[in-house]
Amino acid sequence: MKLYHFTLIGVLVLLTGCGNNSSGPSPVPGIYGWAVGDTDGSIPTILHSTDGIEWIHQATDLVIPNCNLSSVSVVDSSTVWASGGFSEGFGIVLKTIDGGETWLRMGSEIDLPNATLTVNALSADVAWVGSEGAVYFTTDGGVSWADMAQSTLPDLNWQGTYCLSSSNVWLSGGMNGQGSIYHTSDGGVLWTAHAESLTADWPVLSVKAYDQNNVWAVGHGFFISKSINGGIDWEIVTPDSLFGSGNDANEITIMSPNDVWVALDYGNIWKTSDGGSTWDIQTVPDGVQGYFMLGIYASDVNTAWSVGGSGFGTPSGVIIGTTNGGTTWTRLDDGSLPILWDIDFAD
Repeated sequence: MKLYHFTLIGVLVLLTGCGNNSSGPSPVPGIYGWAVGDTDGSIPTILHSTDGIEWIHQATDLVIPNCNLSSVSVVDSSTVWASGGFSEGFGIVLKTIDGGETWLRMGSEIDLPNATLTVNALSADVAWVGSEGAVYFTTDGGVSWADMAQSTLPDLNWQGTYCLSSSNVWLSGGMNGQGSIYHTSDGGVLWTAHAESLTADWPVLSVKAYDQNNVWAVGHGFFISKSINGGIDWEIVTPDSLFGSGNDANEITIMSPNDVWVALDYGNIWKTSDGGSTWDIQTVPDGVQGYFMLGIYASDVNTAWSVGGSGFGTPSGVIIGTTNGGTTWTRLDDGSLPILWDIDFAD
């Protein structure tokens, strides 16, 4: 489901907060989280929380036509990047350096000529952006961007970007049944293809690296794969009975080489504590089973959040959370949100 320009526009009611404290997870003090999603007309959906329970709308005065944000990358409590879509002649990248009090659009028609899909930032100055057919890199806070795909990468939608450092970057993407995972250790001068035998038929929607050796990727067909030697060898760790379905594994968050959560289509949240040998297929709240869970973030093995949206009837978004390892998940929104695509917190 995680095809970022699948246009689902819901009705967004601007609220003071959209949490529900009547039951469910306890607030987590001292955390800073953001979630992003589809536009309300010309206003991007950006939500912020300082406890994981109450979510406040930001950027309500920022007007950008067709600004369906699909990705958010939180550097710290002040610095956050977001991306998604194409408007007014160039790809959309937003940034705040004051915790969301003000958001600015970065780039230009010259620097970002393609629709943006995903962003991963290391600081207020350094960020990578995956887009339709290109990969962009900035070292000056988004004022200017360099296309690092050039002729060395295939012409795919790069939907997953993850940086271990400014020069050590993983990409994943796919189009028309073709998936790819690429890696660079020299800042994009040279790119190496990985897992081609596994990804040929499975568009790869997200890639995350825990360290130099442990890398995970997810995608179409409930595709979940991992490498423990820096991408030299890969193993599919999807449960055998579910691999190859018509549904997507959309996003992944890694706590350790063994502790991993995955967000999937149709209300699926999976968790493993043994590196994918076994999976705990968890139960989401009533009414969320039909939602595509598109983004997930965990702060530890017990505490996690996931966002997504329904593609049936009137499109709507959802935020759910757990503080007991996923034994129970609680819905944290009031049902008025548009599709939400991604969520991230300050580490």
